[in-house]
Amino acid sequence: MNLHPLVIYFTVGALFATYVGYFIYFTFMRSKSFIFYYSLTNHAVATVLSILAAITGLEMAAAQYVQQKAPFIFLFPHKWMGLFLVLFTLLAFVYMWIKQRDANRKIGIAISVLGLLLSLGVVILGWLLRLIFF
Repeated sequence: MNLHPLVIYFTVGALFATYVGYFIYFTFMRSKSFIFYYSLTNHAVATVLSILAAITGLEMAAAQYVQQKAPFIFLFPHKWMGLFLVLFTLLAFVYMWIKQRDANRKIGIAISVLGLLLSLGVVILGWLLRLIFF
């Protein structure tokens, strides 16, 4: 049973909510602690879901029909960007968990922008792969 499509939708939602929340907090609303803790909670959920999404994605990439049908130009960057996104999400969560609201503003903005760009890149390549199969 292939769980990657199901897991990835929840993961993408949690990642986008996390990084948009961090961006709003670090750019406009440093005084509102609710936004930071909302993002941190989403970040914890997204970290677990992104690990699960990477595991199910690697299982899906090993399937014979995916290897035969998926072009290398989409599958290779999607897989490695996804693994890098998992690592980035985990390290960013550790940083945010340790620093909490005392995190540097510039680092917080950089984390949110880079996280959004990575998430968007993985999603776009994933949708291009999905169009090949359906």
